[in-house]
Amino acid sequence: MDKVPTTDSFLDFSDYARPAARWLVRRLLNTRVSPNHITLAFTLAGLAAAALLASNRWGVLAGLLVLIKSGLDAADGALARGRGRPSRVGRFFDSDMDFVVNVALCFGIAAGAQASGADVTVYLLALASLVSALLQVSIFNHYYVRYRAEVGGDRTSQVSETAATPYAWDNPTALRWLFAAYRAIYSWQDSLVAWLDRLIAGRATRPITPAYMTAVSVLGLGTQLLVLALCAAVGRPVWALWLFVTLFNLYAMGLLLARRWA
Repeated sequence: MDKVPTTDSFLDFSDYARPAARWLVRRLLNTRVSPNHITLAFTLAGLAAAALLASNRWGVLAGLLVLIKSGLDAADGALARGRGRPSRVGRFFDSDMDFVVNVALCFGIAAGAQASGADVTVYLLALASLVSALLQVSIFNHYYVRYRAEVGGDRTSQVSETAATPYAWDNPTALRWLFAAYRAIYSWQDSLVAWLDRLIAGRATRPITPAYMTAVSVLGLGTQLLVLALCAAVGRPVWALWLFVTLFNLYAMGLLLARRWA
C-alpha cells in the first residue's frame, strides 16, 4: 500500500495520516467501496470545512474535517494499490479534487475573515496563498515522483504528465476529461518546478536522497492541511494563509537552492 519500498522509506512529515489510512484500507479492501468513492468523500469533507470557515463558526469542527480530508486523501491511492489496480483515472481525479478543495478552503477563510471585519484585500491574500500552496506541493510532488522512480516505487504518477495513458481497467472517456482538467490546473507548475531544478541543480542528474525527501515533505499537502486545521481550531485560520505566503515560501526557496549541494 506504500509508494516506496520499505528499504527506501523516509520520514514523511506530510504523511502523518498513513496509519489511519492503512487501518481504513484493511477494512475496505474486500468491499465494494472504490478509491473514487473515497476521493468523493474527502472532497465533501473539505467543502464542508470550507463552508464552516466561510461562516466563521465551528473552527474546531472545521479543523477536524480538514484532518479527515487529509486521512481520506491518503487512503484512496492506498486502496487502489492494495487491490493491485492503480488507476490513472484515480490519479487525476484525486489531484483535480485536491485543487477544488484548496480553492474552497482558501477563499472560505477569506470570506469568514471579511465577515469579521477584514478588508476586501483578504481575497488577494487568499489568492496569493493558494498559488503559493500549489507551487509548494508541486515541489514536493516533483521530487517524490522522481524518488519513487529511482527506488522502484509506485509509478502511477509521472514527473511530466503529458499523456493520458490508461490502465486496462480505466475508463478512457473519464480519463480524457480528468487529464485535461489536470493539465489546465497543474501543467505550468510542473514545468516551472522542473525548470527551476535544472537551473539550480545543473544539467547533471543529482540523486534525491531520503534526507532531502524528509526535508521537502514539509511542503506536502498533508502538512499544509495540518497547519490549516490547527489555525482553524484556535480561531485564527487567516494565520494559515500568511504562513503559506511567507514562511513556507521562504522554506521552499531554501530547499530549491539546496539542490546545488544535495
